[in-house]
Amino acid sequence: MRTSGVLLFIAYLGFISLGLPDAAHGINWPFVRSEFSVPIGWLGLVIAGGGVGYLVSSFSVGYLLSRFGVGWLLVVSSLFVSFGLFGFYFSSTFTVFVLFAIVIGIGSGAIDAGLNAYAAEHFSAKHMNWLHAAFGVGATAGPIIVTTVLVSFSQNWRLGYAILAVILFVTAIVFLFSRHLWESDKHAPKKSEGSLDETVTVSQLQALKHPVIRSQIVFFFLYSGVEVGVGQWAFTVMTESRGISLASAGTWVAIYWGALAIGRAVFGFLVERFPVDQLLRLCLAGVVLGALSFTASVTPYASYLGLALMGFSAAPIFPCMISQTAIRVGKKYSAHAIGFQMSAAVTGAMTLPFLSGLIGGQYGLAWLSVTFLFYALLLLGLFQLILKRVK
Repeated sequence: MRTSGVLLFIAYLGFISLGLPDAAHGINWPFVRSEFSVPIGWLGLVIAGGGVGYLVSSFSVGYLLSRFGVGWLLVVSSLFVSFGLFGFYFSSTFTVFVLFAIVIGIGSGAIDAGLNAYAAEHFSAKHMNWLHAAFGVGATAGPIIVTTVLVSFSQNWRLGYAILAVILFVTAIVFLFSRHLWESDKHAPKKSEGSLDETVTVSQLQALKHPVIRSQIVFFFLYSGVEVGVGQWAFTVMTESRGISLASAGTWVAIYWGALAIGRAVFGFLVERFPVDQLLRLCLAGVVLGALSFTASVTPYASYLGLALMGFSAAPIFPCMISQTAIRVGKKYSAHAIGFQMSAAVTGAMTLPFLSGLIGGQYGLAWLSVTFLFYALLLLGLFQLILKRVK
């Protein structure tokens, strides 16, 4: 039992480390693009590069786990992320910068998929929810670290990435010295509550023909686009379009990610007391209201309120939609459906922020924030369609 507690702590550390570099890009981007003299919308290339690396490693994680085991996978993957962050520090051109984003994506995808695979088999559902909240802790800490460096060291964006690289290197060392614990016989997999044999009879093509599955694929695509897009672009919108100071903008981006983490902890208790679909409907409406407040931005405080409301309201959407998948589509379809949804989420995180950046670069940053509101409205409407199709 003691070893289980140690592993659980290390798993939380792994998820926190996952969030650190993701949220940092949005803070550093105005200075990165200025140094490399690239258009504002090219942040999407950085996100896309990381997403491509993530997809490659996450799709291969089954083979990697069987070949090397989860312990060594976490060690090597953390070193990849650390190496990529150090690569940002030394990047001489934007092309090199994007290549190192791919390296970070490869490491992050393997950490994410490896930890989720292990946790799903060995940890309780409660801890699964809290592990995803831990990602939000990392995503909150990342902007705080980077903003502090920018304010304290003459807007030195490279130093912020170097500090994160050191943190990920330390994480890799922790994984190295704990690698044997992951393979311990004391950690037998949890007993399955039901047979998975029936899922074998359903092909991927059959699953793709299911109308609810198709709708949920689009839902996860849009949701990740909103979550990542707001986190990546809010700092640029506030500082370059609304005259908000670097410190204030960085702080409120951190609050956005913090609200996401805290919200997952809070809603983890509420989902046991209220109907999940009712909570999801209210939260999606909250995301719309938050996006409206941020987009309208009558005062700087409207931007701040919008960010906090979007972060808190978005918190339970991803884990609750995942947990409801088997209920909506049936157990025999759920394994395929969840795989499609995770892939759609990564794809949405790559493409929609890029699209928003292109719109902002072409028509102005005010229109970039409008895209957040548009995606949020589509999400709410699509959720109503999913509920209708389930019935």
